[in-house]
Amino acid sequence: MRMHFIFSTVALCFAGVVFSQPLPDKIDRYLSAGKKGVHFNGTVLVADRGQVIFHRGYGVKDARAGTLNDTNTIYRIGSTSKSFTAAVVLQLASANRMALTDPVATFLPTYPDGDRFTVQDLLTHHSGVKEYLEVPFIAQLPDSSAPITLDSLIACFSTYPRAALRPAQFAYSNSNYILLAAIVEKVTGRKFEHVARDAIFDALQMQHSGFDFMHVVDTNKSTGYSDVRLKTAIVDFDSTYAPGCGSMYTTTGDLYRWYKGLYSGSVFSDSARAAAFTARSGDYGYGWFNELKKGRVCISHAGGVPGFRANIQFYPDTDVCLIMLSNDEQRDIFTDSDKIGEMVMRGR
Repeated sequence: MRMHFIFSTVALCFAGVVFSQPLPDKIDRYLSAGKKGVHFNGTVLVADRGQVIFHRGYGVKDARAGTLNDTNTIYRIGSTSKSFTAAVVLQLASANRMALTDPVATFLPTYPDGDRFTVQDLLTHHSGVKEYLEVPFIAQLPDSSAPITLDSLIACFSTYPRAALRPAQFAYSNSNYILLAAIVEKVTGRKFEHVARDAIFDALQMQHSGFDFMHVVDTNKSTGYSDVRLKTAIVDFDSTYAPGCGSMYTTTGDLYRWYKGLYSGSVFSDSARAAAFTARSGDYGYGWFNELKKGRVCISHAGGVPGFRANIQFYPDTDVCLIMLSNDEQRDIFTDSDKIGEMVMRGR
């Protein structure tokens, strides 16, 4: 009987180990198994209550070079860049160098109907401005590396009439944030990239972030893939002509510095942060989505450009932050982020 008790106790102890699998192991198992046996390709960072509890790289960084992704890999982040653009605009507004209620014509006097929509309309995607990716000239560029300036890009979509939106109607358009970058340049007299670097990257010590990914010379730079399993690489392309909407590159570590900076006072005031996170129609604030996920407020912004996917999402009420960067454009990192978020919440 005594021996039976000992074996039973040992069995229960091992059963407890199985069922109380550490959270990092659960996340790793999910990312390694992936969907239909295809594992995640990229880098993931998870933080809970101010502590990084998971930070790992997966899959190939550059198939030709035979290098693998790790915690230092650099990725394009597409529209995740928009939260940085909004922060720069809010900083200028806080310094009384511009107002969110200013008509666009105040800064871009030749823009058609610029007196009929405001900086805030651009921030919240309520302007009705034509999506530049739908303009034939842009969509059919014969040479993706052809030099295009910010002014020439704006000239392409400004000739199209604005959509007739209902009051407070949300219509997501990358062109809104291209115009915001142009406004920042008019207000400061400097290139948007330089303003963002001084105001945010340098302030938060984001040393691996920037805008000219095509010309980055760094062994940590990743190659983007349209199909990482077939090793189908994307031809690198210049995106510096469209600052503001989706031209940034960064690392998971730098994005975590960004997340912490949002609450440290280094980026903007508590009131400015609250305004940025406050959802208008379309669940969109100033450069951020604000949605309920499983009854919890979730602030996020995802991004995607050829060869890359990105997402940062966090839960202010619980101080949980998830950052996923991938050089596999087929990966559904939105579902991945939600799944991992649920794991963290359940593991608390």
